[in-house]
Amino acid sequence: MRSSSAAVSGFALVTLCHYFGRRGRAMVRSLSRQQDLTVPIHLIVFHHRAEDAQLLQDGFVDAPSTLTLKFVPLPENRILQRALHFSEAHRMHSLSHTVFFDSDLWFPPSFWSGYAEALSCELPGYWSCPVLELPLSKAELLLEDWNTLTQHRLEGLSTGPRYARHGGKVGTFQCIPRGLVDYPADPRASVAGLDIRFAEVALDHSLDRRDERRIGKIPAYHFDHPHSWEGTGGVQL
Repeated sequence: MRSSSAAVSGFALVTLCHYFGRRGRAMVRSLSRQQDLTVPIHLIVFHHRAEDAQLLQDGFVDAPSTLTLKFVPLPENRILQRALHFSEAHRMHSLSHTVFFDSDLWFPPSFWSGYAEALSCELPGYWSCPVLELPLSKAELLLEDWNTLTQHRLEGLSTGPRYARHGGKVGTFQCIPRGLVDYPADPRASVAGLDIRFAEVALDHSLDRRDERRIGKIPAYHFDHPHSWEGTGGVQL
C-alpha cells in the first residue's frame, strides 16, 4: 500500500507574464472561480509591463479569501530571466507545494480541488497535470470572452494534449513539495531546456519515478500563441 503524499496545505502558483496579459487575465479569472477548494492558493506573478499587471488585476474579480495575488515587478532587462526568478520562488511563501506554470493556462472550476485530491493519492515528488491545447485560430476569439469561458465550451475546441510526448516534464505545469529541490538559478534569458532539466532533477528526488508525471482527472487548457521565450511579443534579446 502506498504511503500518502505530504499533506497539501496550499499551492503557491508561480508564473511570468510578459506580453501575455490578455491570456493572464483569463487565467486569473479562472482561479477566482474555483469551487470546493479547502486550501489557499497564492498566485505570484513576475512582470515588467504595467499593462500586464492591470489585465491580471482585472481578472481578480470577486476572488474568494482562499486566493491571493502578489506582483513581483522587474526591470525590462531582467524580465525574461525566468529561471533566475523561479529559483527564488520557494522563499516567497510557506505553503506545502510550489507550482511553476505558464500564464496562458485556464483552469476549470474543480481543477484545484481535484488536483489536491490527486496529489494525496501519490507519493511525494514532482508531478504535472493533463493540459489540452486550444488552437491559435480560436484562442484570440476566446480571449474576447474571457469573463464567460466554460469548460464545456473549451472541451469542444481543444485539439488534444499539449506536449504529450514529454509526459508532463515541460514547463507548462510543474508541481513539487516546497522543500524538494530548487529551480536552477540560471540567468540566461532563453529558458529552452531548463524546465526539462529541472523536472529531471526533481524526479530524481521523487519517491515514485515513473516516466508519466501527469496526474488528475481534470485538465487545464492552454491558449496557443505564436511566440516563444526567445522573442516573446517582439522583445529582442
